[in-house]
Amino acid sequence: MTSRERILAALRRELPDRLPMCETDYWPQTLDRWRQEGFPEGADPVEYFGLDRMVCVNDLFEPSFGLPERTVEETSAYRVHVDRYGKTVKTWLTSHHSPAILSPALTTWEEWERLKPTLTPGPAKFNNPAAEAQYQAAREAGHFIAITPAEPMWFVIENTMGFEDGLLAMAAEPELVADMVAAYSDYILEMLDLTLQRGYRFDAIWFWSDLCYRNGMLFSPAYARRFILPHWKRFGEYARRHGMRFMFHCDGNVGELIPLLIEAGCDAIQPIEARAGNDVRDYKRRFGQQICFIGNINADIVASGDVEQIEREVTDKIPVAAAGGGYIYHIDHSVPPTVSLAAYRHLLECVRRCQVPQV
Repeated sequence: MTSRERILAALRRELPDRLPMCETDYWPQTLDRWRQEGFPEGADPVEYFGLDRMVCVNDLFEPSFGLPERTVEETSAYRVHVDRYGKTVKTWLTSHHSPAILSPALTTWEEWERLKPTLTPGPAKFNNPAAEAQYQAAREAGHFIAITPAEPMWFVIENTMGFEDGLLAMAAEPELVADMVAAYSDYILEMLDLTLQRGYRFDAIWFWSDLCYRNGMLFSPAYARRFILPHWKRFGEYARRHGMRFMFHCDGNVGELIPLLIEAGCDAIQPIEARAGNDVRDYKRRFGQQICFIGNINADIVASGDVEQIEREVTDKIPVAAAGGGYIYHIDHSVPPTVSLAAYRHLLECVRRCQVPQV
């Protein structure tokens, strides 16, 4: 099997020729560290370690209101700017930490109604040459390719309002949030239609949306069922109709989220953070072959460098998770700089030895 075929088989909850092994991101500081430990300068870690490649094409079409960006303040350590959504963001120039939202793009119906017309689909929304080049290179190489539009609830609580104002609005202005989610879902689905009409072909629609924290979902499953699940179902149906898989990235404890994703027709959940209390063995017992699991190999254990603990983490989890198909190896988040090159090599050696019977 090719890497693409192997990944697709796992997403269909089938047994590929061997366990798919993927990573979606390495911190820049991780690669800096590894180069000091013998990792070749300029090497591609996916290629270097012989992993299966997943290509995520971000922002192939305009995901935002398309407002002009402007810098408010810049120092040697950070930059404060107003982004294309209209929110004010502080980004760090010397670290890989998440940006901080200093003020939201909108909080009222009036502001939403003013910005909503900018979410009008059309060919002018395809304005990202870098994403186009990434897609073409991946297609020519035969890689697994996912398109990664903004998830509709993430559009509200991260991209426009931010967590504090967005979560408060879900309680105080639920109809405003519902309208934003519905309008943005319509926009993304129409833009996906235009994307396919232009000849693009993807293996998956992949939402990256951190709707959970260490104790569960950021809002109740009942709220999700009322306001966002109907739209997730639309994306699940769209993916199936066009021969694609539907995938979901979510940090935090996803135990409450997984049943909703299964109901939405989602094919995979990633990265299943171990430090947030997730255990892929428990999820495999509870949900079986209903969804593919990607990840849950504890980065903190790998960072310890303890070879016995690393081997135990792999051998205790992977045979259970991969039984019958429907599992892809992945560390439980991006590979952090706390992980040494030697520990990471040992991790991959353990994973390769821990193959369950495949076809």
